[in-house]
Amino acid sequence: MLDNFRRLSKSKIGIGLFALFIAAMAFGFAAADIRALGGHITPGSDTVATIGGTKITTAELQQRVMRALENARQDRPGLTMPEFVRMGGVDQILQQMADSMALEQFAKTQGFGVSRKMEDAQIASAPAFRGLNGSFDQSAFEAFLNRQRVSEREVRDDLAREMYLTQLLVPATGGAPAPVGLTLPYASMLLEQRTGRAQFVPVSAFKGAAPTDAELDAYYRKNLARYTTAERRVVRYALIDRAAFEAAAQPSEAEIAKAYEAGKADYAAKETRTISQVILPNETAAKDLAAKIAAGTPIAEAAKAAGLESVTLNEQTRDQYAEASSAAVANAVFSTPQGKVAAPARSGLGWHVARVDKIVTVPGKTLDQVRGDLTAKLKKDKADQAMADTVGKIEDAIGGGATFDEVVQNNKLQPVTTPALLADGSNPDMPGAPVARELPVVMKTAFGMDVGDDPLTEAVVPNQVVALVKTDNIVAAAPQPLAKVRDKVAADLVAERSLAASRQAADAIAAKVNSVTPLAQAASAAGAALPAPAPLSGRRGELLRQGQQVEPQVAAMFSLRQGKARVVPAKDKSGWYVVTTDSAVAGDARSQPQLVQATRTQFGSVFGQEYGQQLAAAARKSVGVEINPAAVARLKSELVGGGTQAQ
Repeated sequence: MLDNFRRLSKSKIGIGLFALFIAAMAFGFAAADIRALGGHITPGSDTVATIGGTKITTAELQQRVMRALENARQDRPGLTMPEFVRMGGVDQILQQMADSMALEQFAKTQGFGVSRKMEDAQIASAPAFRGLNGSFDQSAFEAFLNRQRVSEREVRDDLAREMYLTQLLVPATGGAPAPVGLTLPYASMLLEQRTGRAQFVPVSAFKGAAPTDAELDAYYRKNLARYTTAERRVVRYALIDRAAFEAAAQPSEAEIAKAYEAGKADYAAKETRTISQVILPNETAAKDLAAKIAAGTPIAEAAKAAGLESVTLNEQTRDQYAEASSAAVANAVFSTPQGKVAAPARSGLGWHVARVDKIVTVPGKTLDQVRGDLTAKLKKDKADQAMADTVGKIEDAIGGGATFDEVVQNNKLQPVTTPALLADGSNPDMPGAPVARELPVVMKTAFGMDVGDDPLTEAVVPNQVVALVKTDNIVAAAPQPLAKVRDKVAADLVAERSLAASRQAADAIAAKVNSVTPLAQAASAAGAALPAPAPLSGRRGELLRQGQQVEPQVAAMFSLRQGKARVVPAKDKSGWYVVTTDSAVAGDARSQPQLVQATRTQFGSVFGQEYGQQLAAAARKSVGVEINPAAVARLKSELVGGGTQAQ
């Protein structure tokens, strides 16, 4: 709710960047590194920042940037390093590192501590380090360290820092009560009612001029990144399909007979009984109670009169009941007709008085009756085992040094060589072409491999299809030639000009409205036919409770003074809205204490974050933080120059 408050009212309560800091660093920064540790580090000893007595080197910052890029590529597979740098990734990561180190050092000076046992507990609870039994596995931990080329000390340092930050920041950011006098105006804002209008200025009404060759060339060079094809890979793969093993998985008659014999107990005739019983301490009392029940007294009533309670056991087999009582009790009960009381018998619990409420007899099944089920199960088991054996044999062969071609030949697989594909399996040279179902998995695996790496097996469809994958070639990200994308560049330039022309017209309309010109009159002078303005109205609280993104024109209406106008873009970039606020009726939440209390609760978390931000600032000031802009700039230049290969 307060995010909308801040956006619609321009309140200075907001704490934007610190919220990102808390989420990315204090409660997941180290954890994210545990998931993405590793990556190539180019040599470098420049100091990019000094935090107290600790330095951050170029190599350390580069390592963090590589990890962050790999994490970001989980959501945006085509993201390149130059794009990541231009988005501010390096600066944000450096700020996170500096702030986390400053807070860690500050925590230590205040007496906070992290023991090795605490580190051990964090490592033991990490899913990445668990064995097949769900417990911590030292060999899995060591294999992880070797695979990611990091030391145990590095892992422990990150975990310790996370725990220091948690100890320091969680109490400070846990929320604090906000005074009613502060929250009442914000609660009243929810009741505010406004009306306005939105004049749409479509891009389609303003056609940009056709560009010249020189303009096209200049625009292409200026926007080269837009026409750059992301990194692609040529991959060889072969599918191991369970369906190929099904034909040979037909069980023989001997196997079916053997399976039937092994499960004969399941197919034998069964008798189950529903039994009501009472357990007494001695034989005399048991016989007296049995006589009363046999004479017609309900067992529950008879048990209650004796200060006891009866229980009912549903659908018991002889073996089940014997296990819960004794063989003697089971023999007595299972030799008693339905509706009768069995002769009292003894178990380790005491003397049982049991009444047989119901007898159900399930006839046995012959081999012919269960042949179909047995055949289907055996066929599935044999196909599953054959596929598992084949995959295991392939993995053993690869571990023994076999090449992709050797594995394919020895196992009679059908190899496929892809063209240069993107990480999602699509072909930029054939946009819109269908993507085979296995390619997203195959390419995701291939993008985690280098050309010289051994082949890998990866499940395409669990328990059904496995792919053997080998990266053959890596095609670095590169701009497409202008001749190839000339039509697209021309369309983009015309569209940009049309967008600029429509924005210019919208700005002119807004300027006239702000100079007390009626909206209709201002729109008529736009130089193009425009649709009629759309009416806007609503209560701020109703809009915020919709649980969806507020339309930009509605948000603008709630941020304008009455009689004023503002230009906002349409969400689909199809044009611009000139928004005016015609009326605003203030709300008063004094008569709605529940709304005021809800607002106080929301403000509590904001206050806690404000305290955390101040604590972080105090930590930086206390330990001292110095950034080396020149070293940061050199690293950015190196990363951008390295493109996507700087990984």
